[in-house]
Amino acid sequence: MRVRKKIGADDVLVSYPGRRWRRSGPNPLRRLWRVPGLLLHLVVAYPLAVWTCRGKAAPDALSYRAFAWWSRQAMRILGLRLRMDGIAPAKPALVVGNHVSYLDILALSTLIPGRFVAKKEMRGWPFFGIMGVWLGTLFIDRSDARASQRVIHDAAGILRDGTPVILFPEGTTSDGRGVGEFFAAPFEAAREAHVDTVPVALRYEDVLHPGQADQRCPFVGDDSLLGHLWRLTAAAPLTLRVEFLPALAPTLKRRELAGEARTAIVQALQRMEQGAPVTYLNPRRAHPIRAAWSAWRSKHGA
Repeated sequence: MRVRKKIGADDVLVSYPGRRWRRSGPNPLRRLWRVPGLLLHLVVAYPLAVWTCRGKAAPDALSYRAFAWWSRQAMRILGLRLRMDGIAPAKPALVVGNHVSYLDILALSTLIPGRFVAKKEMRGWPFFGIMGVWLGTLFIDRSDARASQRVIHDAAGILRDGTPVILFPEGTTSDGRGVGEFFAAPFEAAREAHVDTVPVALRYEDVLHPGQADQRCPFVGDDSLLGHLWRLTAAAPLTLRVEFLPALAPTLKRRELAGEARTAIVQALQRMEQGAPVTYLNPRRAHPIRAAWSAWRSKHGA
């Protein structure tokens, strides 16, 4: 049985998040299927990565599709759903977003077949590090000015070759409720390649409370990768809202690009915090046996 609801102009369609007991607070019992699911997914992912990525001078379309598929399945296992607003760039662009968690990379990789710029520490992470190398991630050392300039120059070359570049100009993660200052230097890549800069706002929310930022997804402070993943395996299902914002022209100076991109993202997060109306695509269905019993009782006047 489907519940019909008139959809207003301001409503946003999102996937129905499941039964209420599954959407309640954190529950360690979720680890009974999520942990084995993630381990099995990693077992599948490694040979897939070797086949699609390893040994290539640069990632190709097959590499991006394989990682996008793997990212979608990993997010599904963790109970993370994407809600996209705006239009993802259809041509090469510098995509810049606020940074909350390494999950941002998984989410954006499902929407944009591009190469990421990440901090050099990620290169030593289990699985993610080697996958980053095979997928052509540009690892940046912000303590080395010359090395950072080389990465920016390499990013400009990638953009000129027709591949989007995705980076997080805060240089670190936040708790999802605010946005740090943007470094201006990475925006030089867009100016050098003469491509647009596309800001993207990311916000993790409790599916029962649109507008309220989740506090379990942020990967901040002294969090370890395994400790954070362990916490997520017990978390309630979440919605990650991803909003692509209007593009900024490369004619702006890099400080102007950084300032306008940050302002656009801050304003988008404020709109999300106000809570937009939500219409679920697949409302909860009645149990078939219970529905048949109710129909029989109604028919016979019971």
